[in-house]
Amino acid sequence: MSRLLNTIGSFFPILQKDFKIYDGEIFSEVYDGDFYKNIPFENYINFNSSVTAENAYYIRDFGAIADNSSVNNAAAINSAIKVCSENGGGIVVVDGGSYTSGTVFLQSNVLLYIAKESAITASHNIGDFRRNSPTLSKHVDFITNGLIYAENCENIAITGPGKICGEGNYFSLAPALPPKTEPFKKALDVWDMRQEYRKRIRFAHKNKYGFLVHLRNCRQVRLHNLILENSSSWTLNLNNCNGVQVTNTVINNNRHIANTDGIDISGSSNVTIKKCFVSTADDGIVLKNSLDTGCDKAMSNIYITDCEVISCTNAFKIGTETSLDISDVTVENCKFYLNDIFPGGVSAIAIESSDGASVKNISVSDIFIDSVACPLFIRLNNRNRDNRPEFDRKGMITGVKVKNISAKNAEIPTMIMGIPTQKINGVELADFSIEYAKGRDYYDYRLKIPEQEKEYPECNRFRNINAYGIFVRHAENISLENFNVTPRERTRRKFKIIIDCENFNIK
Repeated sequence: MSRLLNTIGSFFPILQKDFKIYDGEIFSEVYDGDFYKNIPFENYINFNSSVTAENAYYIRDFGAIADNSSVNNAAAINSAIKVCSENGGGIVVVDGGSYTSGTVFLQSNVLLYIAKESAITASHNIGDFRRNSPTLSKHVDFITNGLIYAENCENIAITGPGKICGEGNYFSLAPALPPKTEPFKKALDVWDMRQEYRKRIRFAHKNKYGFLVHLRNCRQVRLHNLILENSSSWTLNLNNCNGVQVTNTVINNNRHIANTDGIDISGSSNVTIKKCFVSTADDGIVLKNSLDTGCDKAMSNIYITDCEVISCTNAFKIGTETSLDISDVTVENCKFYLNDIFPGGVSAIAIESSDGASVKNISVSDIFIDSVACPLFIRLNNRNRDNRPEFDRKGMITGVKVKNISAKNAEIPTMIMGIPTQKINGVELADFSIEYAKGRDYYDYRLKIPEQEKEYPECNRFRNINAYGIFVRHAENISLENFNVTPRERTRRKFKIIIDCENFNIK
């Protein structure tokens, strides 16, 4: 019966609607499995770090009161920042406890230092958060009133070893099911995996505030030795910035709060993400570039290295918002996994162009993957979210190189998927070692895999595919070298399925 429903469902989308909770009361309870328990903070954070007293402005001297959740300290913190900036810059010091606050506005030449065992913590009162960026589109305007915000600033920094705490569970709805901390008794169809996770999502309450840290149109930005915790939405949004260093930063989010991306590099160039640990519900480290997200130019020169990412969706992703070009991206020496809650992650590496962007010169290497369904998902389609004629059918993906990938507990093949009018051109895959998860394998009885040309691109939307190694459709100049996959026992799937692909080579 389940096979029949799966087959029928592929032709009648009404049977494939995603589960979602739309309204209800705030649900603040924290379940076992919401947060990852084994973050090696000592590998990333120097808890003995301190600052000099010279040019230091202590928020307590401006009236801030610690450890009192009924006090909104935003005015005191903002006053300290304003005076510091007007006096030529320096250090604003947060120490002596946790300071509840609404929106904090960074200014140029200011280093915001949060001491050990101290924090800026989000107020539970939505009225304490302010909007400050009327230039953004309607789509993102409602999430510009975040906790830490800077716009048109230069030479700014946030350092720890203290925390910025988002209190995300006070801005979300109750999930249908608690986290699942034990494996399923049998292997699931990937569509069922998708729904199992969605039933555990804490969707947004109508009074949710915005990003935890939002830096827009800023230059020369540094985040270092910092803990970002329990965001209610995107955790760190680097929007239209230039010259950013994010190092030794830990993101520790509730892994079931919707839309909690870890690091969003949106329209920013010359960005380095180094030695960071990200544990979150939505995409871990993600590149976006579109008018829809407030961006206005091509982005390039992104370097990501020595990071660990735990994500219930995509560990590293280019997309989904992609109407403006993205190029020259390097990701290396990282670990992408989700092995303590189930059903595991969606894609380890996702490279997408959905809205008209040219995505080119992408290099990913030396990646360890565990318990993520799809090791690599490359998708070119024509969603055109900005709904602009100049972006229609203009998207491209070219010059992608992925090598030295070690993955275990996979569920579906590497997927390279264009559409008939837009083909992916130039993908080199080398030195892959992939091992499937244990359990019963699936065979797909559908006569055709839908194109889904205008749909949101996600590997599990295509359900199970009758290839266990690689599925390629609408592409050209694809090469595989030393590409090894160990499927489940007694699989009926083929190693590869190649459809409408010119110049496909295996060495």
